[in-house]
Amino acid sequence: MANIQSERHRILPQLSLLDAVSITIGSIIGSGIFISPKGVFQNVGSVGLSFFVWIFCGIIEIFSSLCWVELALAMPKFGGQYHYLREIYGDFPAFTLQWLVFCVRYPASMVIRTLTFSEYILAPFFESCDVPPISLKLVSLLITMLCGFMNAVSVRVSKGTVNFLMAAKILALAIIIITGLVYLCINGDQNGNFENSFENINWTKLGLAYYAAIWSYGGGDNMMAMTEEFRNPRRDFPKATIISIVMVIFLYILANVAYFAVLTPNEMLDSNAVAVTFSEKTLGSFRWVIPILVSLSAMPMTGFLSAPRSFYATARDGMFPESIALVSIKYKTPIGSILICCILILAYLFFDIWTLITYLGFVSTCCDGLALSTIFVLRWFRPDINKPFKVPIAFPIIALVTYVGGIILAAISAPMKALVGLALTMTVIPAYLLGVYPRTKVALAGKISGIITRFFQILTVSLPEDKEE
Repeated sequence: MANIQSERHRILPQLSLLDAVSITIGSIIGSGIFISPKGVFQNVGSVGLSFFVWIFCGIIEIFSSLCWVELALAMPKFGGQYHYLREIYGDFPAFTLQWLVFCVRYPASMVIRTLTFSEYILAPFFESCDVPPISLKLVSLLITMLCGFMNAVSVRVSKGTVNFLMAAKILALAIIIITGLVYLCINGDQNGNFENSFENINWTKLGLAYYAAIWSYGGGDNMMAMTEEFRNPRRDFPKATIISIVMVIFLYILANVAYFAVLTPNEMLDSNAVAVTFSEKTLGSFRWVIPILVSLSAMPMTGFLSAPRSFYATARDGMFPESIALVSIKYKTPIGSILICCILILAYLFFDIWTLITYLGFVSTCCDGLALSTIFVLRWFRPDINKPFKVPIAFPIIALVTYVGGIILAAISAPMKALVGLALTMTVIPAYLLGVYPRTKVALAGKISGIITRFFQILTVSLPEDKEE
């Protein structure tokens, strides 16, 4: 029986606790901590309140991530939030979430990472001027294709690269933190950032500051979408979640202390690459170290590990085109989904980072709130599902209230952008009616999908799962 199982054309479990920690830290620490401090401070106008926002969002991320662990262990399949919604609420809510992730959340977050990677890797070559937008987009295109290729040909190479990039992220933050603390000890609070730090508070844009910070903590649930690829998720997921997020909170707070110890408020607000400005002011001839390490930190490798598996699960269930469910015959990777992800990311390269962060924050909060609500139904109305891990019920309640509050604050702070986010959300209705709902599904869509699937099979040498090789 074991021999038959090993010969099946499927994705195999290969990941461990260390991989879970690496994937989680790698997913959370990306471009966020190197650009969001500006966004948080810009919106609240207060150093003290900025720290409060960072700590608050970190605690919320612990609560919500442990809720995702409970859901992942109760329903241990590829797909993450999509799978929980489909199991608990049915097809339409699950498709709603996955459509928004597919069309907005995933490509927007990946483009933010790739543009940040490009900004930091190119900044040392354009010290006297801004990096040309065409250069940013070209480098973003190249790094997207490289990450997609690496994930398509080998899970082992991908997870090894993720572990290496995690080390680069920790090293970058360590250099910033140590340098900033030494600077603070030698020079004191010469910028006055920590004196009267709760003055000039701008409460009206607190929602946008929340989005900037919570986006920097995003990714704690990424490994849940890969449940079937872990050898022992029941043991590894709770440990990896606690270890990873506590470490990230600690690093984020110290990094903000370092930034405010060195930079004046105007320097912080005028910089598009805060860590580069920091390194130019403190590291002298070694200022090139930070841009290189930060660019590695923003490299979007982990995004190609988790999200393609979630889209693959959706296509395997027949709710996305079959081409997304193709598995490489040679490499046993979801190559069809990875290829589609690359195309989506490239399509979003024309948008501005801060616009993407705002739309991403609104859509992500809606998706997370919808998915997290399944934990209450799971607890009280699904005794048939085994629940090997449970969090205190206060955790999902606090997280859900925070999500709803974030949506309300964002709508007050930026009503037009909230309306655009709502309009993007409503596109799910025609998409579901045309592509999924049996009574209205357009036959032409099925024919087009079949042609694309056959093309992808030839292009990538792949088949749907469990077919004979």
